[in-house]
Amino acid sequence: MPATASSTVKLIKKSSEYQEICMQAQPAAGSSPTSGGKIALLILAGGDSKRMGCCKAFYPVSGQPMIKLVFDRIKELSNETIISCKKYWADFAKMFPEAKVIADRSLEEGPIIGLLSALPEVVSDYVAVLACDCPWTNPDVITFLYGRAKGHDGAMLRWPNGFIEPLQAVYRTKKLLAAATAAKKEGKNRLGEVVNFLDDIVYVAPEELTKFDPDLISFTNINSPEDLQKHGEILRKGK
Repeated sequence: MPATASSTVKLIKKSSEYQEICMQAQPAAGSSPTSGGKIALLILAGGDSKRMGCCKAFYPVSGQPMIKLVFDRIKELSNETIISCKKYWADFAKMFPEAKVIADRSLEEGPIIGLLSALPEVVSDYVAVLACDCPWTNPDVITFLYGRAKGHDGAMLRWPNGFIEPLQAVYRTKKLLAAATAAKKEGKNRLGEVVNFLDDIVYVAPEELTKFDPDLISFTNINSPEDLQKHGEILRKGK
């Protein structure tokens, strides 16, 4: 039987790392170029995952919920962090008391619902949209993308084959909300489709980011327990 979020959290609570997991993070001290409300951090937590057997955000990675690894890596970039979730609002609120937790306003599936629910709550002019299942998110990559996004609708990685990374990307908040709204009206539900409604996106080449993340593991996501086994060497090296 698949584990529920509550049972997963209880499992983690038995670990000696539980105090660290639930410890309130300190606000950014202002030393980061992206702190001070200029950019918000929006982590899309989604809902249950059949392949993971629970809510993906709570899946234990290196003894911590996967979303906690993401949060800890980027928390100093901004004083405004938002967790977008479909379920388990209370669990997220307890785990991240310093963040604003926004539940989806619709039962429909898809990341666009998270955007439409959370973006109206964003105060900052720009927002980094991040996935809860990318535990190697690199704050220097986000900072660089923020710098490239300034004055434009957004900035994101584009691979040589033309594939784009609409998650782990930075957008102008109001423009992204307008694009998500327009995409939803046309029946579009994927974040990549939302990008088509933005007029001024800066596409960043991989070589621009490898100076911060040589293997570009920032964009590696975990969709199954098998993925964890596949990338186990990265975890062992503590990257």
